[in-house]
Amino acid sequence: MKRLVLKLWNSVSFGPATRISFGLTSLVVSMLLVADLMFGLLPDPVAQLRVQRAHLAQSVATQVSLVMDEVNPQVLHRLLKSLVAREPGMVSVAVRRRDGRVLAQEGDHPGSWSQARELKPSLEFLQVPLDLNGQHWGGVELSFVKATPNGVLQWAQQPSVLIVLLLGVGSFVGFSLYLRRVLSHLDPSAVIPDRVRSAFDVFAGGVMVVDPSSRLMMTNAALRRWMGSAADTSLQGQIVDELDWFKAALPMERGDHPWVRAMNHAQSVDGELFVFRTPQGASLRTMVNSAPILDSLRKVRGALVTFENVTPLHDLNTQLIKSMTDLEFSRQEIQTKNDELQKLATRDPLTGAMNRRALFDKLDPLFAEYLQTGRPLCCIMTDIDHFKSFNDRHGHAVGDQVLQAVTRSLASALREVDLLCRYGGEEFCIVLPDVDEAHACAIAERLRIDVETRAGASIRSTAGLQVTSSFGVSTLRCGLDNAPELIDEADQALYQAKKAGRNRVVRFTPVP
Repeated sequence: MKRLVLKLWNSVSFGPATRISFGLTSLVVSMLLVADLMFGLLPDPVAQLRVQRAHLAQSVATQVSLVMDEVNPQVLHRLLKSLVAREPGMVSVAVRRRDGRVLAQEGDHPGSWSQARELKPSLEFLQVPLDLNGQHWGGVELSFVKATPNGVLQWAQQPSVLIVLLLGVGSFVGFSLYLRRVLSHLDPSAVIPDRVRSAFDVFAGGVMVVDPSSRLMMTNAALRRWMGSAADTSLQGQIVDELDWFKAALPMERGDHPWVRAMNHAQSVDGELFVFRTPQGASLRTMVNSAPILDSLRKVRGALVTFENVTPLHDLNTQLIKSMTDLEFSRQEIQTKNDELQKLATRDPLTGAMNRRALFDKLDPLFAEYLQTGRPLCCIMTDIDHFKSFNDRHGHAVGDQVLQAVTRSLASALREVDLLCRYGGEEFCIVLPDVDEAHACAIAERLRIDVETRAGASIRSTAGLQVTSSFGVSTLRCGLDNAPELIDEADQALYQAKKAGRNRVVRFTPVP
């Protein structure tokens, strides 16, 4: 609630001069009311009215007593009628005898006159006794309009209220004119020389000076241009976080603002990023730096705040990131194309196995390394039995399917480090690193069984195909000088397998 009241007060105030003038005027009016309460300085309209009506009632009673001597009721009625017509505040008047009988009356009165003896004398009802020949004869009764004002307008017309209002308005106007003239010399923004303002206007970034209450004391041309305000005077005295331009970008709590933190801790706060919105709707990214302003006693008097426009740098970084992303995408596309070209250059297009060139590119350094270290290295040569018959009986399309089916059977049983190559025609070469001759023969036997049981069955376009392969195995040993010799020994073992009846595995045995 207190915060809401302060916000409303700030929204209707026009500046320090107006606030001080209002406070001084309230003080003067309060002193006048206290003095009136103690010494009665202001006129009391009710007391004056009471005295006037008492004199009027006494005068009416005197006139009635003079007419009573003539004992003429018509003269008495005319007198009462003229009294009511002549006095604007009088409502009614009546003459009552001592026994309670009304001798004459004029005007309307609340209630009946028979109840008049029960009414007590007041500002609206008066009774004046009449004596005749030294004896109490009766009395004159008068009623008046209500003396309490009705409505604001009647209250304002009261003399005491008029005096207070005139004094208050006059004091406020006088104090305002005087304080505006005085405060123009004491305004903190006025102590900033014009040359300093001109120097700040030269800066491309925004600059502002705020007091400890976050009120703007000065803004340079760049900041005003960003905010859409042409004049510095239109912003002076405004609270920063109440301006729409700042409100949309700053944190909700004033204590989180960088200049407030700089003033609270008496040290600079740098590198705060804020995104503002220009009047044209564009985003303005600024790096805010705040430094406290200290006097000779090291007391904080305000803060100097600079706004560095980093929007062009941000746009450049965004464009650079986009260019790098596009470049990376292009690099990936180039890599993909290179991989495809590498695959076309190193792979057999029909079976997907390595071609002979790719085999020797990998096998030559592998052979030299294993020959030097003595690690086991085996080679398997395999050939599809009676492959020509598949082409002759079923056509080359079926022959191609047989090659692909055998390749799948061979590849499914090998490791990633093993090398599978279509060596030529229907002949394949397999290199097994770190595998001795016994294990190589076992692998070759497993591959032979897989080809026999799975290769022909996987070709569904031609039912009943029986596909088998022959295998020759050789191992790295002393006396071999290069990789082709290792492959040649496996090929010799393959020849022995075909000569022995095909669909079998034969190990190369060197001749002593």
